[in-house]
Amino acid sequence: MNNKILETKNITKSFGTLKALDNVSFNLFEGKIHGLLGENGAGKSSLMNVLSGLYQPEKGSIYIKKQKYKISNPDHASRLGIGMVHQEFRLIESFSIKDNLTLSRSNIHKDDFMTAFKKYSEIFALNLSENETVSNLSVGEKQKVEIMKIIFNNSNIMLLDEPTAVLTPQETIQLKNSLETLATEDTKTIVLITHKLKEIREFTEIVSVMKNGKMVSQDLLTQKVSDNELINLMMGNVKKSQINKDNTIGDVKLDVINVSFKDPVNNIKKLSNVNLQIKSGEILGLAGVSGNGQVELANIISGIERTFEGKIIINDNDISNKGVKSRKKLNLSYIPENRLGVGLAPGVSVIDNSIVRDYFQTKLGPHLSKNRSAKYLENLINQFSIKAPNPKAEISTLSGGNMQKLLMGRELVGNPDVIIAAQPTRGLDVNAVEGIHNLLIDQRNRGSAIFLISEDLDELFKLCHRLLVIYEGKVIKSFTTTDSNISSVGLAMAGINE
Repeated sequence: MNNKILETKNITKSFGTLKALDNVSFNLFEGKIHGLLGENGAGKSSLMNVLSGLYQPEKGSIYIKKQKYKISNPDHASRLGIGMVHQEFRLIESFSIKDNLTLSRSNIHKDDFMTAFKKYSEIFALNLSENETVSNLSVGEKQKVEIMKIIFNNSNIMLLDEPTAVLTPQETIQLKNSLETLATEDTKTIVLITHKLKEIREFTEIVSVMKNGKMVSQDLLTQKVSDNELINLMMGNVKKSQINKDNTIGDVKLDVINVSFKDPVNNIKKLSNVNLQIKSGEILGLAGVSGNGQVELANIISGIERTFEGKIIINDNDISNKGVKSRKKLNLSYIPENRLGVGLAPGVSVIDNSIVRDYFQTKLGPHLSKNRSAKYLENLINQFSIKAPNPKAEISTLSGGNMQKLLMGRELVGNPDVIIAAQPTRGLDVNAVEGIHNLLIDQRNRGSAIFLISEDLDELFKLCHRLLVIYEGKVIKSFTTTDSNISSVGLAMAGINE
């Protein structure tokens, strides 16, 4: 390998007593697609945040084309040609696609926007007008705009943090083709941060592996390293559980009757006559391409969205006209797909985010008890294996996986009757996914009725008794997971109802 475009030497970064990066050395080669592999909390995102100027290391050096730089902030990184797409989108929702793409003063396509927009829209298969408002885009479409944004900012080194976590299998294939085109035609150097071996195998040419804040192996040729070698480097042996679906099914806990919903902003119908029932001890899955009404349905059931037609019944109680608090009193828990912003409050501490659902348990008289709050968080950390620098740290200092585990733990610790889980394992590594799956199965066995909304068909088939497929806001087909296959569900997701 030659044409080394970037090199780090002995990068170290700590958060309190937690050493996120421990003497990390890392190489990038021009025009190559690199994989950075590791469990949640291994230090992958921290290393990329150092390269993108968000974090300042305590020690270590960064070289770009053999010249040493101290990257002081993201604007400096951008001027050096480094751009990062984070797990949490950083688009301005009320702005158009064009406004988001041309917002930066370092933009190189501002004077001839349409030529560049047409080129990259074709590369990313983005079939939208440049004037479309970002809030109207699906999750997958927003991801494409995020990547296009750093291209328009003249980034030659593109750092993509779990970019496929929000994509369907079809969109993932499209992204792979897009990145290959960027690497070969535009000589972009791309880093794919992931914990999925399948993506490392399909996307990358070179792979490096991190564990516990250290770079345990680097510059491996993807074609010459086996999956077992990568697993052993990343986490050692992984034990996968077998799911028994012969558990006892009880009475109906959640009944959704003829739910329809129009977006009040643009008057577009997002849901049409959705009906479903979930019984105690049952996991019902909802499959569908991103943007077909999944988020709206979850928000309606959880009480976040209240301007809809139809009925929501929980434990024989009609709560259609009631809000979030009333549904929590009926022991409903909601794990939203947008973990930071809906599930967790950005800018707020780890401990405050942990107690927000059951803060009455941490009260002493009229005030919150520091000791009870600390014990509550300590219980969550121990029970759900959460890595946090300290209780008072901002929630954004946690890795994406640890944010998700805190959110899951907070919502499941009270043994809820009904659980709405939207993309609960998105962005989690293999061990963390197994842990979340086991938590859901444990809740199922305790009698919870679980509505699992996921774009991971393997996950849905593994966990669910039944599957519904949603397309353009309508439930167009139902399946039992024992009598169907991924291919037939995939056809229904594309709107082909045979």
